[in-house]
Amino acid sequence: MLILASGSPRRAKLLKDAGLDFIVIPSHLEEVVDEKLKPVDYVTELAKMKAMHIAQDHPEDTVIGADTIVVYEEQILGKPIDEEDACRMLKLLSGDRHVVYTAVALIRGEKIKTFVSETEVSMKNLSDLEIQNYVKTKEPMDKAGAYGIQGEGGSLVDHYKGDFFTIVGLPLKELLEALKTF
Repeated sequence: MLILASGSPRRAKLLKDAGLDFIVIPSHLEEVVDEKLKPVDYVTELAKMKAMHIAQDHPEDTVIGADTIVVYEEQILGKPIDEEDACRMLKLLSGDRHVVYTAVALIRGEKIKTFVSETEVSMKNLSDLEIQNYVKTKEPMDKAGAYGIQGEGGSLVDHYKGDFFTIVGLPLKELLEALKTF
């Protein structure tokens, strides 16, 4: 059986749209990782922790763990803690480039495979009013970097280089390839 160790409705929808048969068992563990790690190592460690947390109770199944971070000038931007934090993040990103990393961990028994997908995103210049109006939608509150490209937040993005699904939170093409050989 395939298990998605994430409560993200976006990740579940991507897997469903890809025709995969899976169940969702969210990993509700506290995400504590060494903040001194490089962003790629940081996001990989989070994805592994989530998958391992679920895999320990399901050793015969394949567990998918994933995590997404936004990195701006070496600063990791996770999910905002409140609306003020969301506004702060969006002001940082406004008119500039940042990188989105999504790490995926596959675990079955003792076997572990991880990979990271990276996409560069350029944001439009955003006015304070545009930022405030977007934050009022509540959409940014559960998203790394305080925006969702697949929703209203897509209007804040000028362009991107890389995989759209990495920004959404699950690099589907890479995942499907990894599952074939896993």
